[in-house]
Amino acid sequence: EAGKTLYFISSWRDISERKLSEQALEKSEAQFKTLVEILPDLIWLKNPDGIFLACNKRFEDFYGATQEEIIGKSDYDFVSKELADFFRANDQLAVEARGPTINEEEIPFAVDGHKEILETTKTPMFNSDGELIGVLGIGHDITGRVRSENAIRTSEARFSAIFQSSP
Repeated sequence: EAGKTLYFISSWRDISERKLSEQALEKSEAQFKTLVEILPDLIWLKNPDGIFLACNKRFEDFYGATQEEIIGKSDYDFVSKELADFFRANDQLAVEARGPTINEEEIPFAVDGHKEILETTKTPMFNSDGELIGVLGIGHDITGRVRSENAIRTSEARFSAIFQSSP
């Protein structure tokens, strides 16, 4: 009888500890998902074949589709062949570099048609055996910065022309 009671207490403890671990994992996953969702950057993950595995809300705005509509598809399902080829070529550059690569690109947002200039970082992800499992992308809006830099260059060129033509 005492053995059964000890077994029951031990089993109950194991179940309680497992349940607490599962709750902690669920909380951690929810916090991570919230973090990714509220970031102002576009975030996405593709498998080695260029099929989307995940994305955030900001990325949904780019393609004008929900995450559920994006996952399982590729760039070719949402943008022109030329733009999709450009995205895939940059994915491949990151894979070949075996590390992060950065490029600038101007992209149109399907949600409302506006364009943004993004500084895009693509990072290949490898498992513990060194096998490629996907490419993580993060697109940061640099439109304001680029426009400011262009305005400064234009102003400097105008000033230089005036200065050069002045006796």
